[in-house]
Amino acid sequence: MIESLIKIVSSMIILSTFGYSENGAMDSVWFSMTEDQRYESSIEMKANAVGMDVEEFDLMSRVIEAESDRSSDIEGRIMIALVLFNRVESCSFPNNITDVCYQSGQFEVVSNGAIWSVGRTSLSDWAIIEAHRWIADGDSPYVLYFNNSGYAYGTPYGCIGGNYFVEG
Repeated sequence: MIESLIKIVSSMIILSTFGYSENGAMDSVWFSMTEDQRYESSIEMKANAVGMDVEEFDLMSRVIEAESDRSSDIEGRIMIALVLFNRVESCSFPNNITDVCYQSGQFEVVSNGAIWSVGRTSLSDWAIIEAHRWIADGDSPYVLYFNNSGYAYGTPYGCIGGNYFVEG
């Protein structure tokens, strides 16, 4: 009995945090898709699944793509996405993805325009979805910083995908 109740509550939490919103038709389609179909789905579907608007999702994906130096490592991209999501939740940073990405002195790929030449990919899109899932599941580290040259400050978390991540 208790085990069944735990499964129901867990499902409700995941549904409420993983895209079950006012847009019921889109949510219904998302939840009926296979993982491969979700990976290849439109940016509108992906953005809706994590509760973001398309412009914000596109910007975040571009930052992840440029910061990952186009490596094929999904875990490194997920970690970059976690940094962005965690910064939104931190009182030390702006409270939305767009302002976090454009905050002065934070992301060289934004200030030098690399996000516009690199673009976004399905792999970076998927990193956003996976990071959101990790957060919803309570399985994500609280990383707030990363760079590609080593640990200059803070509590080291690990080097993943060529970047050194630091806990906040």
